[in-house]
Amino acid sequence: MSEINKIFAVIDPSTDQQLALQRAMRIARVSNAQIHAYLCIFSDMESHDPEALKRVEIARYQNWLESIAEQTRSEGFDVEVELEWSSDWRNALGEAAKRAGSDFIVKASRKRSTKERLMMTSSDLALLETAQCPVQLVSTEVVDDLYKVLVAVDAKREDEKYRKILESVIAYGKTVASTNENGELHAVHAYSAQDDFVHVTDVAKLIGIETDKVHVKGGDAEKAISEVANEIDAQIIVIGLSTKSTLKNRLFGSIVDGLIKGTSHDILVVIPDSD
Repeated sequence: MSEINKIFAVIDPSTDQQLALQRAMRIARVSNAQIHAYLCIFSDMESHDPEALKRVEIARYQNWLESIAEQTRSEGFDVEVELEWSSDWRNALGEAAKRAGSDFIVKASRKRSTKERLMMTSSDLALLETAQCPVQLVSTEVVDDLYKVLVAVDAKREDEKYRKILESVIAYGKTVASTNENGELHAVHAYSAQDDFVHVTDVAKLIGIETDKVHVKGGDAEKAISEVANEIDAQIIVIGLSTKSTLKNRLFGSIVDGLIKGTSHDILVVIPDSD
Protein backbone atom coordinates (compact mmCIF):
# COMPACT_ATOMS: atom_id res chain seq x y z
CA MET A 1 0.00 0.00 0.00
CA SER A 2 1.24 3.47 -0.83
CA GLU A 3 2.35 5.60 2.08
CA ILE A 4 -0.11 8.29 3.15
CA ASN A 5 1.64 11.66 3.27
CA LYS A 6 -1.18 14.14 2.75
CA ILE A 7 -4.83 13.66 3.65
CA PHE A 8 -7.43 15.77 1.85
CA ALA A 9 -10.26 16.48 4.32
CA VAL A 10 -13.45 17.94 2.84
CA ILE A 11 -14.88 20.56 5.19
CA ASP A 12 -18.67 20.80 5.35
CA PRO A 13 -19.79 24.47 5.59
CA SER A 14 -23.25 23.50 6.82
CA THR A 15 -22.21 22.11 10.21
CA ASP A 16 -19.74 22.49 13.05
CA GLN A 17 -19.42 18.69 13.33
CA GLN A 18 -16.61 17.93 10.90
CA LEU A 19 -16.68 14.13 10.66
CA ALA A 20 -14.22 14.02 7.76
CA LEU A 21 -11.69 16.12 9.63
CA GLN A 22 -12.07 14.00 12.75
CA ARG A 23 -11.40 10.84 10.75
CA ALA A 24 -8.49 12.51 8.94
CA MET A 25 -6.97 13.29 12.33
CA ARG A 26 -7.23 9.63 13.31
CA ILE A 27 -5.44 8.57 10.14
CA ALA A 28 -2.83 11.32 10.43
CA ARG A 29 -2.03 10.29 13.98
CA VAL A 30 -1.01 6.84 12.71
CA SER A 31 0.57 7.85 9.39
CA ASN A 32 2.13 11.15 10.51
CA ALA A 33 0.55 12.74 7.45
CA GLN A 34 -0.25 16.38 6.80
CA ILE A 35 -3.93 17.35 6.62
CA HIS A 36 -5.17 19.55 3.78
CA ALA A 37 -8.47 21.05 4.97
CA TYR A 38 -10.47 22.03 1.88
CA LEU A 39 -13.61 24.15 1.84
CA CYS A 40 -15.58 25.04 -1.29
CA ILE A 41 -18.25 27.73 -1.04
CA PHE A 42 -20.56 29.72 -3.29
CA SER A 43 -23.51 32.05 -2.90
CA ASP A 44 -26.28 32.66 -5.42
CA MET A 45 -27.80 35.37 -3.25
CA GLU A 46 -29.06 38.33 -5.26
CA SER A 47 -26.75 41.33 -4.93
CA HIS A 48 -26.21 44.59 -6.76
CA ASP A 49 -22.47 43.99 -6.29
CA PRO A 50 -21.68 40.27 -6.77
CA GLU A 51 -17.93 40.80 -6.41
CA ALA A 52 -18.37 42.52 -3.05
CA LEU A 53 -20.62 39.67 -1.91
CA LYS A 54 -17.94 37.20 -2.97
CA ARG A 55 -15.23 39.06 -1.03
CA VAL A 56 -17.37 39.20 2.11
CA GLU A 57 -18.32 35.52 1.98
CA ILE A 58 -14.74 34.41 1.33
CA ALA A 59 -13.46 36.50 4.24
CA ARG A 60 -16.15 35.16 6.56
CA TYR A 61 -15.56 31.52 5.72
CA GLN A 62 -11.76 31.96 5.63
CA ASN A 63 -11.86 33.06 9.27
CA TRP A 64 -14.09 30.11 10.17
CA LEU A 65 -11.82 27.68 8.33
CA GLU A 66 -8.72 29.08 10.01
CA SER A 67 -10.35 28.69 13.44
CA ILE A 68 -11.02 25.01 12.68
CA ALA A 69 -7.44 24.57 11.51
CA GLU A 70 -6.01 26.27 14.58
CA GLN A 71 -7.97 23.99 16.88
CA THR A 72 -6.64 20.98 14.98
CA ARG A 73 -3.06 22.32 15.07
CA SER A 74 -3.35 22.78 18.83
CA GLU A 75 -3.76 19.00 19.05
CA GLY A 76 -0.43 18.49 17.35
CA PHE A 77 -1.43 18.07 13.71
CA ASP A 78 0.14 19.67 10.65
CA VAL A 79 -2.73 21.40 8.85
CA GLU A 80 -2.90 23.55 5.73
CA VAL A 81 -6.11 25.13 4.49
CA GLU A 82 -7.63 25.93 1.12
CA LEU A 83 -10.82 27.82 0.35
CA GLU A 84 -12.27 27.77 -3.16
CA TRP A 85 -15.20 29.69 -4.63
CA SER A 86 -17.12 27.52 -7.09
CA SER A 87 -20.75 26.89 -7.95
CA ASP A 88 -19.85 23.31 -8.94
CA TRP A 89 -18.37 22.16 -5.65
CA ARG A 90 -19.23 18.50 -6.22
CA ASN A 91 -17.00 18.28 -9.26
CA ALA A 92 -14.34 20.56 -7.77
CA LEU A 93 -13.30 18.07 -5.09
CA GLY A 94 -11.30 15.60 -7.16
CA GLU A 95 -9.33 18.27 -8.99
CA ALA A 96 -8.63 20.13 -5.75
CA ALA A 97 -7.28 16.95 -4.14
CA LYS A 98 -5.02 16.36 -7.13
CA ARG A 99 -3.86 19.98 -7.09
CA ALA A 100 -2.96 19.68 -3.42
CA GLY A 101 -0.89 16.57 -4.05
CA SER A 102 -3.08 14.50 -1.73
CA ASP A 103 -2.83 10.71 -1.63
CA PHE A 104 -5.91 10.03 0.52
CA ILE A 105 -9.31 11.76 0.61
CA VAL A 106 -11.78 11.82 3.49
CA LYS A 107 -15.33 13.11 3.04
CA ALA A 108 -18.46 12.97 5.18
CA SER A 109 -21.35 11.09 3.61
CA ARG A 110 -24.99 10.52 4.44
CA LYS A 111 -27.98 8.48 3.34
CA ARG A 112 -30.34 10.13 0.91
CA SER A 113 -34.01 9.57 0.23
CA THR A 114 -35.11 8.08 -3.06
CA LYS A 115 -36.34 11.50 -4.18
CA GLU A 116 -32.98 13.11 -3.37
CA ARG A 117 -31.13 10.45 -5.36
CA LEU A 118 -33.25 11.21 -8.41
CA MET A 119 -33.07 14.99 -8.08
CA MET A 120 -29.35 15.48 -7.56
CA THR A 121 -25.96 14.06 -8.37
CA SER A 122 -24.40 12.66 -5.24
CA SER A 123 -21.27 14.54 -4.27
CA ASP A 124 -19.85 11.16 -3.22
CA LEU A 125 -20.25 9.73 -6.72
CA ALA A 126 -19.01 12.94 -8.32
CA LEU A 127 -15.88 12.68 -6.19
CA LEU A 128 -15.31 9.04 -7.16
CA GLU A 129 -15.55 10.05 -10.83
CA THR A 130 -12.54 12.35 -10.53
CA ALA A 131 -10.53 11.10 -7.55
CA GLN A 132 -7.09 9.67 -8.26
CA CYS A 133 -6.43 8.24 -4.79
CA PRO A 134 -8.41 6.25 -2.19
CA VAL A 135 -11.55 7.90 -0.82
CA GLN A 136 -12.95 7.27 2.64
CA LEU A 137 -16.62 8.19 3.03
CA VAL A 138 -17.52 8.76 6.67
CA SER A 139 -21.10 7.98 7.68
CA THR A 140 -20.80 7.39 11.41
CA GLU A 141 -21.72 10.27 13.68
CA VAL A 142 -19.44 9.08 16.46
CA VAL A 143 -15.87 8.69 15.25
CA ASP A 144 -14.64 5.59 17.10
CA ASP A 145 -11.49 3.57 16.60
CA LEU A 146 -11.79 1.27 13.60
CA TYR A 147 -12.03 -2.11 15.30
CA LYS A 148 -13.67 -4.41 12.72
CA VAL A 149 -12.76 -3.92 9.07
CA LEU A 150 -14.61 -5.72 6.27
CA VAL A 151 -12.95 -6.04 2.85
CA ALA A 152 -15.30 -6.88 -0.02
CA VAL A 153 -13.59 -9.12 -2.57
CA ASP A 154 -14.41 -11.06 -5.71
CA ALA A 155 -12.26 -14.13 -5.02
CA LYS A 156 -13.39 -15.75 -8.27
CA ARG A 157 -12.19 -13.00 -10.57
CA GLU A 158 -8.71 -13.57 -12.00
CA ASP A 159 -7.98 -10.80 -14.52
CA GLU A 160 -4.76 -8.89 -13.91
CA LYS A 161 -6.36 -5.44 -13.49
CA TYR A 162 -8.64 -6.64 -10.75
CA ARG A 163 -5.85 -8.54 -9.03
CA LYS A 164 -3.91 -5.28 -8.64
CA ILE A 165 -6.97 -3.59 -7.16
CA LEU A 166 -7.57 -6.58 -4.89
CA GLU A 167 -4.00 -6.36 -3.57
CA SER A 168 -4.57 -2.70 -2.69
CA VAL A 169 -7.95 -3.43 -1.05
CA ILE A 170 -6.38 -6.13 1.12
CA ALA A 171 -3.40 -3.91 1.98
CA TYR A 172 -5.60 -0.98 3.00
CA GLY A 173 -7.86 -3.31 4.98
CA LYS A 174 -4.92 -4.74 6.91
CA THR A 175 -3.50 -1.28 7.53
CA VAL A 176 -6.80 0.10 8.86
CA ALA A 177 -7.27 -2.95 11.10
CA SER A 178 -3.73 -2.59 12.43
CA THR A 179 -4.42 0.93 13.71
CA ASN A 180 -6.25 -0.67 16.66
CA GLU A 181 -4.52 -3.22 18.88
CA ASN A 182 -7.74 -5.25 18.90
CA GLY A 183 -8.42 -4.72 15.21
CA GLU A 184 -10.01 -7.52 13.20
CA LEU A 185 -9.87 -7.97 9.44
CA HIS A 186 -12.84 -9.76 7.89
CA ALA A 187 -13.54 -10.54 4.24
CA VAL A 188 -16.77 -11.10 2.32
CA HIS A 189 -17.13 -12.82 -1.05
CA ALA A 190 -20.64 -12.42 -2.47
CA TYR A 191 -21.85 -14.62 -5.32
CA SER A 192 -25.07 -14.59 -7.35
CA ALA A 193 -24.54 -17.86 -9.25
CA GLN A 194 -23.33 -21.22 -7.99
CA ASP A 195 -20.42 -21.13 -10.44
CA ASP A 196 -19.12 -18.08 -8.59
CA PHE A 197 -19.05 -19.82 -5.21
CA VAL A 198 -15.64 -19.89 -3.49
CA HIS A 199 -14.87 -21.93 -0.38
CA VAL A 200 -14.00 -20.04 2.79
CA THR A 201 -10.57 -21.70 2.97
CA ASP A 202 -9.65 -20.36 -0.47
CA VAL A 203 -10.74 -16.83 0.46
CA ALA A 204 -8.85 -17.05 3.76
CA LYS A 205 -5.68 -18.09 1.92
CA LEU A 206 -6.11 -15.28 -0.61
CA ILE A 207 -6.53 -12.62 2.07
CA GLY A 208 -4.20 -14.09 4.67
CA ILE A 209 -6.73 -14.35 7.52
CA GLU A 210 -8.38 -17.10 9.57
CA THR A 211 -11.40 -18.91 8.12
CA ASP A 212 -13.66 -17.67 10.94
CA LYS A 213 -13.11 -14.14 9.60
CA VAL A 214 -14.30 -15.11 6.09
CA HIS A 215 -17.92 -14.69 5.00
CA VAL A 216 -19.14 -16.28 1.75
CA LYS A 217 -22.69 -15.23 1.03
CA GLY A 218 -25.04 -15.81 -1.90
CA GLY A 219 -27.40 -13.28 -3.40
CA ASP A 220 -27.16 -9.67 -4.48
CA ALA A 221 -23.62 -8.45 -3.77
CA GLU A 222 -24.62 -5.07 -2.36
CA LYS A 223 -27.13 -6.66 0.00
CA ALA A 224 -24.73 -9.46 0.99
CA ILE A 225 -21.94 -7.01 1.85
CA SER A 226 -24.28 -4.82 3.90
CA GLU A 227 -25.72 -7.84 5.73
CA VAL A 228 -22.29 -9.17 6.67
CA ALA A 229 -21.18 -5.70 7.79
CA ASN A 230 -24.23 -5.53 10.05
CA GLU A 231 -23.77 -9.09 11.35
CA ILE A 232 -20.19 -8.55 12.45
CA ASP A 233 -20.78 -4.90 13.42
CA ALA A 234 -18.03 -3.66 11.09
CA GLN A 235 -16.96 -0.05 11.42
CA ILE A 236 -15.77 0.23 7.82
CA ILE A 237 -16.14 -1.52 4.46
CA VAL A 238 -13.16 -1.51 2.08
CA ILE A 239 -13.93 -2.05 -1.61
CA GLY A 240 -12.28 -1.28 -4.93
CA LEU A 241 -13.41 0.23 -8.21
CA SER A 242 -12.96 -1.96 -11.27
CA THR A 243 -11.51 0.46 -13.83
CA LYS A 244 -10.45 4.11 -14.11
CA SER A 245 -12.93 4.91 -16.89
CA THR A 246 -16.43 6.29 -16.40
CA LEU A 247 -18.18 5.64 -13.12
CA LYS A 248 -20.87 3.57 -14.85
CA ASN A 249 -18.26 1.16 -16.18
CA ARG A 250 -15.85 1.20 -13.28
CA LEU A 251 -18.17 0.21 -10.44
CA PHE A 252 -18.56 -3.46 -9.56
CA GLY A 253 -22.07 -3.65 -11.02
CA SER A 254 -22.85 -0.41 -9.18
CA ILE A 255 -22.17 -2.14 -5.86
CA VAL A 256 -20.26 0.88 -4.58
CA ASP A 257 -23.09 3.15 -5.71
CA GLY A 258 -25.61 1.05 -3.80
CA LEU A 259 -23.47 0.87 -0.68
CA ILE A 260 -22.98 4.63 -0.66
CA LYS A 261 -26.71 5.22 -0.90
CA GLY A 262 -27.83 2.55 1.51
CA THR A 263 -25.30 1.71 4.19
CA SER A 264 -24.60 3.44 7.48
CA HIS A 265 -21.02 2.16 7.59
CA ASP A 266 -17.90 4.04 6.62
CA ILE A 267 -16.69 3.04 3.16
CA LEU A 268 -13.12 3.14 1.94
CA VAL A 269 -13.04 3.04 -1.86
CA VAL A 270 -9.73 2.07 -3.45
CA ILE A 271 -9.22 3.88 -6.76
CA PRO A 272 -7.30 2.07 -9.54
CA ASP A 273 -4.47 3.63 -11.47
CA SER A 274 -5.38 5.36 -14.72
CA ASP A 275 -5.75 3.00 -17.67
